[in-house]
Amino acid sequence: MTQIKNIIVYVLLPISIGGLIYIISRPKTLKLFRWVKNLNLDNWTNNIRKEFIHVEFPYWIKYNLPDFLWVFSFTSLMLIIWNKGLFKENIFYIIFPTLVGVLSELGQLLNTISGTFDYMDILFYLLGGLLSLSIFINSKSNKIEKTNTSLI
Repeated sequence: MTQIKNIIVYVLLPISIGGLIYIISRPKTLKLFRWVKNLNLDNWTNNIRKEFIHVEFPYWIKYNLPDFLWVFSFTSLMLIIWNKGLFKENIFYIIFPTLVGVLSELGQLLNTISGTFDYMDILFYLLGGLLSLSIFINSKSNKIEKTNTSLI
């Protein structure tokens, strides 16, 4: 798969699905909707919300899946940038999305970050990062040049 296809499938598609879940099912009091308004996309999002007005997503899709999708997307982008390899030099950048997600959730638990703490969010952050890592590392496992700095 070419780099562009990887970016479309593993970065843009998941983050778009997560954004669509927010637009369809989350309250308009979220910051996302202020950004939408500032970008003059109110009519577009209102029309999408009208089309899905009778759709009720399960809790985990509405609240946890977007977390999984953004960590998966961001981790995939880091792996694409770093050519799908996991090395000492890039490990921080590759685990950064998962780390940010988990730490933000812990910040919510400690009331230092606004939001509602949820153990499932932590699980979905971890799964998003691990799935991305698994996909890219396994797709490259036969092609990775074995060096002394490799972690795999």
